[in-house]
Amino acid sequence: MKHLVITVIGQDRPGLVGALSDTVYQHKGNWLGSSMSKLAGQFAGILQVDIPEDSVKPLRQAMAKLSGLNIHIAEDTQLTAPPAQLQQLTVTGNDRSGIVKEVTTRLGELGINIHKLKTDTHSAPNWGYPIFTAWFSLEIPAELAISTVQQQLESLADDLTIDFEEPESSEAH
Repeated sequence: MKHLVITVIGQDRPGLVGALSDTVYQHKGNWLGSSMSKLAGQFAGILQVDIPEDSVKPLRQAMAKLSGLNIHIAEDTQLTAPPAQLQQLTVTGNDRSGIVKEVTTRLGELGINIHKLKTDTHSAPNWGYPIFTAWFSLEIPAELAISTVQQQLESLADDLTIDFEEPESSEAH
């Protein structure tokens, strides 16, 4: 079996995920995991599949025929084991340019790998100004204390709230 990671982007439309899943199924693929979103009218997704080695080329050809989509298929040479210390982090603050850059730069400096990231901006209740929130799933080195990470992130700006919590078991895979 080959392990493939497939990224997809294109104009969102009803039936798009169905077309992707049918194409994987028709080529004897097993859909292992995915993350998909609609952003500004565009569909963006990433999925991981197992597929028989002799089906890889026909799957690539079939995916290329799906209209209006930009698709990239990469072969995963090894399945990675779940990280030893996976932590959930929520960063909240007044919306401004550069928050993601500052936080991700500091995480990188600490040797922390970002497993997942989701962001959103919304109006603050009662005040009406925009609030930015980022939800991270982080792979933190075992020798690094969460309190150190929290202190380093809080030092970035006075208006950032940094909250850590234990991950749910489904986040580990």
